[in-house]
Amino acid sequence: MTKLFTTILALSALTFNAQERIKPTGVINMKERLALKNKGAFEKDKLSINKTTVANNPLLGPVQKGSANVSSFSPFSSSANIYGVTINAERPLHYNDNINVVSFIHRKSASYVGNPVNNTGVIVAMISGNWGTGWDSTCLWSDATNPGRYPQGAVYNPPGNTNVANAYVVASGPCVTGSNWGGSFFASKQLAVPGSTVFNNTASQVPGAQQFFSTAGPFGPNVYSNDWPVYGFSSTDDGIVRSMGQLIPDPDAAPVDARGCVIQKGVFTAGVFNWFTDSIVPPVVAKSDLYLQMNSNATMAWNEAGTVGYVVFLGSRTGATLSNRGWQPIVYKTTNSGTSWTLLPGIDFNTAQYQLIKNRLDPTNANPALKIPFFNPYEGFDLAVDANNKLHMAGVIASTASPDVDSLAYTPGYTSEEYTWAHAPNQHPYLYDFYGDGSAAWDFITIDSLNSEAPSSVSGNPGFADNPWDDDAGKVTSDSRITLSRTPDGQFLTYTWAESDPNFTQGAKFWNNIPNVKARMWTATPINGISVSQTEINLTKPLAPIVPNPLVSSAAFFHFASPTTGPAILTTSSNSTIAQVKLPLTVTNSLPLIQGSPNTHFYSTEVLNFSFIDPTGINENKKDAIQFALYPNPASEKCTVALNLEGNSNLEIAVLNYLGQVVKQNSYKAQYGANEMEVDLSNLKRGIYFVNVKNGGLTTTKKLVIE
Repeated sequence: MTKLFTTILALSALTFNAQERIKPTGVINMKERLALKNKGAFEKDKLSINKTTVANNPLLGPVQKGSANVSSFSPFSSSANIYGVTINAERPLHYNDNINVVSFIHRKSASYVGNPVNNTGVIVAMISGNWGTGWDSTCLWSDATNPGRYPQGAVYNPPGNTNVANAYVVASGPCVTGSNWGGSFFASKQLAVPGSTVFNNTASQVPGAQQFFSTAGPFGPNVYSNDWPVYGFSSTDDGIVRSMGQLIPDPDAAPVDARGCVIQKGVFTAGVFNWFTDSIVPPVVAKSDLYLQMNSNATMAWNEAGTVGYVVFLGSRTGATLSNRGWQPIVYKTTNSGTSWTLLPGIDFNTAQYQLIKNRLDPTNANPALKIPFFNPYEGFDLAVDANNKLHMAGVIASTASPDVDSLAYTPGYTSEEYTWAHAPNQHPYLYDFYGDGSAAWDFITIDSLNSEAPSSVSGNPGFADNPWDDDAGKVTSDSRITLSRTPDGQFLTYTWAESDPNFTQGAKFWNNIPNVKARMWTATPINGISVSQTEINLTKPLAPIVPNPLVSSAAFFHFASPTTGPAILTTSSNSTIAQVKLPLTVTNSLPLIQGSPNTHFYSTEVLNFSFIDPTGINENKKDAIQFALYPNPASEKCTVALNLEGNSNLEIAVLNYLGQVVKQNSYKAQYGANEMEVDLSNLKRGIYFVNVKNGGLTTTKKLVIE
């Protein structure tokens, strides 16, 4: 095979001095920040039962049609306010590959008239059988005393069925009863051929199609409710739909805090869904005030067949020591469709395998020799099951500030902005994928690095002044919303996340206030020896000649990516392979950014082409190759190569164009430990380039986009 890169790099002597790490300036209580992030939206949404807005969203008008063209985000529906899409673990958007249907579940628009009741808690499903070229809407939930909130759902398809008229759309979510969160709804409705009168504004009157479960219970020993079924909705090929909520203890036995999860399983019988529940209580460290050191919600993912599933909590596991003591994945697995669950061994950060991750972290304040990874749910955390039934866990990791039992949720704060990361070389929020099935130690890949983090929703807290949403007794905030999507066969995973380019934020700050959605791909079977695509795609602000939608570009708030993409189509040339998938994606905003006003849901079927190029035969995913980070990417005037070395070394760094021609090159004296080399990109035109790093006989190449 002809290799793309054959140029021998010339050496020149340039001395590089490793930069000192930026030291923390304070600490952040992430459990409190998580609670404050959600509380404001939850309380305002709860009190908006009878609040109606008569005006249509000016961005939407009467349009009820999307588009299947690349990056052509089109408005296809709206809701009365923004609150129904603020939970990043919701799953309202799904693609069902068996009948080629995209579904999106949301609260009704201001102009939609639900039946038999029309309040802001009417739940509507948008259905498309042609990748968003056209849409039908149908009412799922309409209840006078229990309006729905924060809906999620998917299409149930009977095993072996290929006719959309035999399928059902199913949804779940919490309800408001009076002025309190009073229970949960589970709704279903039969679909039909496009244009059928079954697609209407009347919720199904079939007995059992609309089911309400009160939090009054009882649901089991010491269980108050299976509350908030807004996480991890799935519909698998075995004909089972699943949702997940929080397991909350008896409120009379303080404190009231989620102690686990409830899995709600819907089984279709005689025209309706019968719901069964199971609960999992993880072994989590308790603080001195009895509150648990864990995130309040879990995450769930299943294989296509519905036989192998995983539930993951983020918390401090009982009995964990040293570097394993932080908020980290606590993983349960089933191989029998959920009949029984097994607690798997955790990630052992005390071993040398994860030293690269710990090199990017700061030590605890009490022990400078101890580093504890903190999986930060504030920026999103998601799961997928691959073709080999291995679990993939995608998220970002911060440092833990203290090993004290009451302080395990505290992370360091950096600079006067109190960032969770210093946003300096080797001090970024790196996107990791940890994968395995419990039979061996967990492996990991560094997927990318992120440029920003979520600003606060609470006045006086970090980033609040830079948060562009209106202040209505607090603000909503858009985090990274990390999401994993899989092809139906599980061979390819697509990672999506939202971030802002600090080159264009106010004051060049690292707050995610002008977000765009990025994507990257992983393959279960390496292509050209590569598992992670060199391509990183900006979905909402694409490069020319594609013209982005100005209502979405740099305003891609509250995006959802379908957990299932279309199948991958591979195109191979002499030295590269392109893997193409179709990814359903929504973005929700209102312009101006007023949280209580009608918002717009934008849809696009993103046709994504990920490159797997064989540049040299040695690549970053092989154990004997060079591991380095390249950021920012896309870049403009300059970029940085960051890597850790076991000793002093001479590095050769070259920038090559798409034809493999060297356009920039230099040699650097690098030192033991963390190194950051700045690469000059001035005078280079916009386009696709490659950065090649050579250390002795080892070499690695990464793709770079210059804007």
